[in-house]
Amino acid sequence: MTRARLLVIGAVVALVAAVLTVIVRASDAPDLVLKIQPIADDSTVTVYVGGAVRSAGLYTLPRGARVADALATAVVLPDADVTGIPMAGRLADGQQVLVPRRAPAASPVSAVSASPPPTGPVNVNTASAAELESLPGIGPTLSQRIVEYRTQHGPFANLDALDQVRGISARMVDEWRGLATTGN
Repeated sequence: MTRARLLVIGAVVALVAAVLTVIVRASDAPDLVLKIQPIADDSTVTVYVGGAVRSAGLYTLPRGARVADALATAVVLPDADVTGIPMAGRLADGQQVLVPRRAPAASPVSAVSASPPPTGPVNVNTASAAELESLPGIGPTLSQRIVEYRTQHGPFANLDALDQVRGISARMVDEWRGLATTGN
């Protein structure tokens, strides 16, 4: 019997050791954390509308809504240019709709204030820098150089003398024959 008793005591000790092991390990386990996340709502889309609208921002619209619906919600401004926007396109979640402004029209005042084109050959000895720019190949820089040269050295005796101005070649002077004069 002693042998049976030893077996029972051994079994009880093993059982107690197993229970203690489970209890110790359970206390070391991290806490169980549950996260609650909203279920995705497939019945709507959220889009950003910006640019030439009264209220730029995020808008949540029913799935299947069109670009025109988003623009109506954001209220398009009078100077908006919607000609390139696909108004009938269906909106997708996360889409951006940017509305550009119309380019300003040329003002009639600026057209009136422009200097009229020269009616005859340009006199290189008396013409303003703006008038000199009417000659082929003359921009603001060269026209200013011509004015500065004649101010420092006096009037040009003939058209050929223009090649003394830095940036003007004999070929350019030949192109101006009939278009320019020295008044002599």
